[in-house]
Amino acid sequence: LSTQSTWAGLFASLSAFDVFPKTLDEFKERTFSGATLSVISIICVIILTVSEFNYFRKVVRVDELYVDTNPEGTLEIFLNITFPNIACDVLQLDTMDGFGEAQANVEHSVHKVRLDRSGNRIAVRKETRIGSETDEEVEQASKAVVAAKAEGYCGSCYGAEEVVGQCCNTCDEVRSAYRKKGWTLRAGGANVEQCVRDKLERQLKASTEEGCNVDGTLKVSKVQGNFHFAPGRSFQHAGTHVHDFLPFELENFNVSHVIHKLSFGSDYPGLQNPLDGRSKILTGGTNGLYQYFVKVVPTFYDRLDGVRIHSNQFSATEHFRKRISEEGVPANVVPGVFFIYDLSPIMVHITQRRPHHSTLHFVTNLCSIIGGIFTVAGIIDRFFYSSWRNLQLKMQMGKAG
Repeated sequence: LSTQSTWAGLFASLSAFDVFPKTLDEFKERTFSGATLSVISIICVIILTVSEFNYFRKVVRVDELYVDTNPEGTLEIFLNITFPNIACDVLQLDTMDGFGEAQANVEHSVHKVRLDRSGNRIAVRKETRIGSETDEEVEQASKAVVAAKAEGYCGSCYGAEEVVGQCCNTCDEVRSAYRKKGWTLRAGGANVEQCVRDKLERQLKASTEEGCNVDGTLKVSKVQGNFHFAPGRSFQHAGTHVHDFLPFELENFNVSHVIHKLSFGSDYPGLQNPLDGRSKILTGGTNGLYQYFVKVVPTFYDRLDGVRIHSNQFSATEHFRKRISEEGVPANVVPGVFFIYDLSPIMVHITQRRPHHSTLHFVTNLCSIIGGIFTVAGIIDRFFYSSWRNLQLKMQMGKAG
């Protein structure tokens, strides 16, 4: 019995700390205004709870700027460009960087797809004779082609052999042998069998009514540089990047192009490449040099799951120079499409985050919403109820008087 009395006294003492005192139902008065405020409060609680939950699940993006302290590494360039008026055989992609390193005729990571004038893939090329060559030149070149196809063919190096029996089967090999000797080919190799053969083959390739789609990836050093499409064959001479082309190639190198995609790194959510979808079609025999000046900004993107994406954003401006001016004066311009890029010293760090740092934070805000709404509703209800009671008492006193 004494134990029960002790527990009863303890419970009675704790009851004094009850901050939610109860009122008997017969002393409660329910009003229409109170019911209206209750319904409004419940609706507000539901709306704000749903809004808070959506905000809790929302992912926000935070951008921060830093100085790029890691200039080393490589830059990955993804490209997909269509040239509707240039055959794949004469379309050459070269790269150069600020260190003087160059890659000529990049093919190991780039795929070329031959297209007809309608933009459809083709499998067979139709060859025709074009240009201003004479019948004698065509006959001479044809003989050179037949000789090159003969079994065991070994072309002469025209006195530039380093060892006895050295073969120079292409015009480039003859030029290379001459450069090693410090000699120069006269008249562009017009009397060299291999160069005559190459001329015919290149003119036949250029004569096709074809286009070309170039799709692939370039890996270059993380320094300023350029990659470009230009006529002729390229090579390095005395530290200079040189293009060797025929007059016919220069006149017929139509630089019309469509950039389907150009990016300097992997894609990430929200990335916008300003040159995607850019179309430049030249008509009326117009030709010239397109230059795109690109400013590359290194970017790190940290996803919500902790995965980091290394990429780059960029901005671009363009400039076009005609090979022949409006007055008909030839300009010192080689037709082509050049992408000249430079890297910004500022790096962008993008992070995906949630507004609430934890679930506890979300629960705390939710309790604040519910408690705040009902507290404010209670204050309003008491104000209206007291005002209405005072008005009724004054009316009754007025009638009694």
